[in-house]
Amino acid sequence: MHSLTSLFEAKSVAVVGASNDPHKLGGRPIAYMKRLGYAGQLIPVNPKSDIIQGLPAKRSLADLDSPVDLAVIATPGALVEKVIKEGIENGIKNFVVFASGYAEVGAEGDAKQQQLQELFKNTDARLLGPNCLGFINTETQLIGSFTTAMEENPLKAGGFSFAGHSGALGAYWLDKTIQADIGVSKWISSGNETNVQLAEIVEYLAYDQQTKVISLYIEEIRDADKFEQALLVAQQQGKPVIALKGGKTAAGALATKAHTNSNALNGVDYQAIFDKTGVIEVDSLSEMINYAKFYIQGHTLQGKKIGIVSISGGAGVMLTDQLENAGLSVSKFSPKLADEMRPHLSSFSTSQNPVDLTAAMVAEPQMLPNVTNMLVDSNEFDAVVIFMGLMGSIAERLTEGLLQLEKKPNCPVLLIWMGGRKELLSTISDNGTMVFEEIPELVSLLSKLN
Repeated sequence: MHSLTSLFEAKSVAVVGASNDPHKLGGRPIAYMKRLGYAGQLIPVNPKSDIIQGLPAKRSLADLDSPVDLAVIATPGALVEKVIKEGIENGIKNFVVFASGYAEVGAEGDAKQQQLQELFKNTDARLLGPNCLGFINTETQLIGSFTTAMEENPLKAGGFSFAGHSGALGAYWLDKTIQADIGVSKWISSGNETNVQLAEIVEYLAYDQQTKVISLYIEEIRDADKFEQALLVAQQQGKPVIALKGGKTAAGALATKAHTNSNALNGVDYQAIFDKTGVIEVDSLSEMINYAKFYIQGHTLQGKKIGIVSISGGAGVMLTDQLENAGLSVSKFSPKLADEMRPHLSSFSTSQNPVDLTAAMVAEPQMLPNVTNMLVDSNEFDAVVIFMGLMGSIAERLTEGLLQLEKKPNCPVLLIWMGGRKELLSTISDNGTMVFEEIPELVSLLSKLN
């Protein structure tokens, strides 16, 4: 069992500073877990109440009948140290601290954080935080967090996990996964990393059976060797890692210092670590979501050869230029494939890559799946890209054709449909064909996968 399993998979939780108000810091975790059906034991702790949100409450951690696996501390910072001491004395091994005002605010806060760190010396107890938004485990609906990202929509359980130094950016990640209908496994905000650091979290996620894809927001790599080892474990376990790196400039590094007391420019060559361990570095959360979709849908990109099917000659030219400039190859059809395809095209089309189906497709929508499947079946390409625009009058028939496309993991089909109807695009995406609104999004994805 991993050293963080009892923290992130706790079967009993006490929320210290618990509140009857589901919108307050100490009320949100309880309200979320009640609403979502947390599978374990949930105990509110508050010195002034015996019942909180309908649950029997304890006055302190010392009053618990037996140690819980996890104490979520939602008290003001002035009380945190006292609560942790009490918890450790009573056999609790895992803590989450939301409170800020530690090393990120200067010398006085740094001294407070050092005192917090001392509490865990010579113990096997663990602390996530301080100055963090906590964590979420959708497998058991354990919500050790006060994030607002789940107020209106519960998370869909799945294989996509996040860990990072920014709780707010992580909350935006949560919102994007909800909007993209991607299932989440674990979501972890590490904050100031007094005790539990990102490297150990990555290693935990690498071994976590529910997690299939790991995404990270990184400010400081505090221990380069441990971090690299954790990423290598993820690589060995077949878990793709997608990362956003913050603080790459002097000004950005200064901002991270005030954020989580991170020293982003600490001399660690993060790019060399990423290259060695196969990490895909992205520039936005939207990019991160695209990569996750690609992997979670079971796709792979094994080479650089791209086949293009387009209803626009101009779009085919743009795609070709951008793919080639990104290091991919829009290679010629073999003579055999060109000959086999010719009877399926109109007299206005040329049997070449990219294939321009022309306006003839309006009269013959079946041309689209027929030609696309020929490219996929040819084994001449590592991916096939379709470009379409508008086509409102035959959109349903084109969608039917796209749903007929053969699925080959080693030759994914990706679709750009500009001006396509949202409900049809969702249906196509749900069927395993990735959908994009613009050419650059798709080109960026393919260029970093190879």
